[in-house]
Amino acid sequence: MRNRIIFMGILIFLNSFAWGQNNMPLEGKISYLSLNKVYVRFPTTDSLHVGDTLRVWQNDQWKKALIIESLSSQSCITNSFIPITLVIGTKISGPEKIKPVIKKANAYELVPYLSTSPRQEKKPKESPNKQQIDSRISVSTNGSRDQNARDFDRLRTTASLDIQHIQDSRLSLESYVTFNHKLGTPINDSTFRNDFKIYALALSYASEKGIIVSLGRKLNNRLANMGAIDGLQVEKSFRKFTWGTFAGTRPDVQDYSFNKELTQFGGFFAHESETTNGPIQTSLAFAEQKFKSATDRRFIYFQHSNAYLKNLQLFYSVECDLFQNVDSVQTNRWDLTSMYLSLRYKASNKLSFTTSYDNRKNIIYYESYRNFLDQLLNQETRQGFRIQMNYRVHPLAYLSLSGFYRYQSNRPDPTKNYVANLSISQIPKLQASVNLNFNYMDTYYFSGTIWGASVNKDLFKGFLSTEFSYRKVDYLFVNKEQGTLNQHIWGGSLNFYGKKRTSLMLSYEGTIEPTIQYGRYYLTLTQRFRTKKPKTT
Repeated sequence: MRNRIIFMGILIFLNSFAWGQNNMPLEGKISYLSLNKVYVRFPTTDSLHVGDTLRVWQNDQWKKALIIESLSSQSCITNSFIPITLVIGTKISGPEKIKPVIKKANAYELVPYLSTSPRQEKKPKESPNKQQIDSRISVSTNGSRDQNARDFDRLRTTASLDIQHIQDSRLSLESYVTFNHKLGTPINDSTFRNDFKIYALALSYASEKGIIVSLGRKLNNRLANMGAIDGLQVEKSFRKFTWGTFAGTRPDVQDYSFNKELTQFGGFFAHESETTNGPIQTSLAFAEQKFKSATDRRFIYFQHSNAYLKNLQLFYSVECDLFQNVDSVQTNRWDLTSMYLSLRYKASNKLSFTTSYDNRKNIIYYESYRNFLDQLLNQETRQGFRIQMNYRVHPLAYLSLSGFYRYQSNRPDPTKNYVANLSISQIPKLQASVNLNFNYMDTYYFSGTIWGASVNKDLFKGFLSTEFSYRKVDYLFVNKEQGTLNQHIWGGSLNFYGKKRTSLMLSYEGTIEPTIQYGRYYLTLTQRFRTKKPKTT
């Protein structure tokens, strides 16, 4: 009897431990940052969904900051909905899990005796492909007001619709369109083509064998440097390896519309694995782009990132052109188009260093840019070097120092840029965040400084976010006709967050110069919709 009691106690302990483990939030890290997207890697994304809100570990606390836009088996692409400074390696947490309420059993409740075991009802097998709809509509207006009557107002509307597993099938849809129109100008065929843009419109089918086939306009994350692809894309994953191919056209270089004369084709191969220090990713891509039937550009792209050493993250990418056509003489030699190297070292929990080197040439399309070929060939390679240090001075204070150096051989002097930034979050009693920054720029045609400060505060339990900022600009131009630029820039913004994924942002920035004053405003209303098809019973 005693042994049975001990055995039951062990089972209860293990069960409670399992509940605790299941309710721990999923944690990952930022693996890559682009201009508008934040890439986050998790051990698994089975419990995540498009539209979920992720939290960022900053200033010794979790802060809701990211919205999931797309998912893969171990990573996701997100978009930040609040102003926040992010770096590769920052800890990210999934949505908080709600522990289910378990009804306690009544020890004195009578249980009827059954001579035979009850018949088990067979539950219908649920499909692993559950329909999910994520939509976003945004309407904004911005404009400028100044004393010289150079006023303008612009209306911008964006809409996105992503449907995963349409009607519980293996078919999915993604779309993203924008309409940007300057008020007061007529709308005709010409202006509409410039105002209306389709950035994504594609159908994808995921087979049981791990093959994904996409048709339409779609950005391939493994070929992001190429931009959107109009046509057919096929991708196959097998364990740690992924390969893919594509064929179609590229958007028109003038208005981003469909252009049947800009054909292209190519493919890629990628490998991903995990180590105790972080992920390892390697990919190689090839593409040929044409104008009508003539070769416009042919190139390869290589990218690699790893964390072989503890606290050290490496990212490296190389792009090489394989085709040249100068003065009707075609050659097939390797020509380095761009190279980018980034290293991040975390010396301690308080101190980290990031350095990068950028070596880039102009991309040349030998057919579609034929009229500008001589000008493009004469432009020299741009080389840039950046180093940054982040230091946590205090649990509530962070200091960031960075320097940037860029050299171009056809310029007399290099460009130098030095930045200092001090952030103090959640000041006691005020519960506000303060940011102080300094920027010094020295180029071949001007030099000067920018001093700035901003204050952020959340009100009404985060439903309202406020910000006030000030900047002082002092620039001295080499050209005496331009003279100096002295500006006082004041700004303020209000962000309202509704309970039903509704947000409203209002901001204004006023500039005061010795001879003129002007201001810019921005207002945007965003509504997100996220629905799931109910399970069949």
